[in-house]
Amino acid sequence: MTLKEQLDERRRQWEAFNRWEEQLPPMERDPARILADLGAILSWIPRKDRLLDPDPEKPGIQILRAACAVLNRRP
Repeated sequence: MTLKEQLDERRRQWEAFNRWEEQLPPMERDPARILADLGAILSWIPRKDRLLDPDPEKPGIQILRAACAVLNRRP
């Protein structure tokens, strides 16, 4: 199978998935569960990688880090 054939097959699979997903009703999720899930995903990233800022000059990154620092304060 060529790379083009593989890519075409993958595209067809995604199209079928997207058609299937469109037919599902929207999932109602409790905000607390969403935050818990995000916390779990964040915990999968090693601490050294979470603390590494690949481009500290970006203001958006600085604002996000400041907001996270406030949220991560322990009482």
